[in-house]
Amino acid sequence: MTAVLAPVLTIETLDAPVPDVAYNAVLATSANGLRKLKDRREIGRLREVPLIAVGDRTAEAGREVGFSVVHVAEGDGRSLVADASALFPTPARFLHAAGADRAFDVAGALAAHGHTVDVVELYRAAAASALPEVARTALSAGEIDAVLHHSRRIAETFLTLGAAAGLTEAIRPLPHAALALRVAEPLFAAGCPTVAVAARPDEAALLDALAGVIDPRSQSGGERSN
Repeated sequence: MTAVLAPVLTIETLDAPVPDVAYNAVLATSANGLRKLKDRREIGRLREVPLIAVGDRTAEAGREVGFSVVHVAEGDGRSLVADASALFPTPARFLHAAGADRAFDVAGALAAHGHTVDVVELYRAAAASALPEVARTALSAGEIDAVLHHSRRIAETFLTLGAAAGLTEAIRPLPHAALALRVAEPLFAAGCPTVAVAARPDEAALLDALAGVIDPRSQSGGERSN
């Protein structure tokens, strides 16, 4: 199987200040936040505390940055909140290495448990002005067998850019696999007839969902619309 990479969001660096305080742990819900944190002068002191990261990909980015103690929260931001609350007694103080657009309010959820979270916005995801040429060519030629969507905004932007390129009728009938139900909702709204939702919000489950829409005999529990 050949993958066609079609980034529809561009990651831009934000210069938010990092408070000069002691933290019990750093929280990361995406690898992008950690990659941007790597270039900050504060990283030397921050990587001396544990990192709680959502998913294996984000955890690996943390190790590359230099965190030696990495706890992997299996799931999404809610899983991270549950794990942070279980690992640290109240009150703890956390730094959330975050993006400008967040699907879940980690800081608010942890505040409800009596913790303090400093949210530092290190990047924003800006929508591309057009689908990458490689994607437009492959879609036009009918060479795409299925589409993977990692976030709701990616799905929304892909559909918008596809429509602008006159490719809606090429995109809609394709099988789609989404990381979570929230990610799949724009696809349902667009009338895509085959959408699989990962059973868990992680890469392995997304690939299982992809296998299910390509070959229904391998379906492993994700939701599906036909």
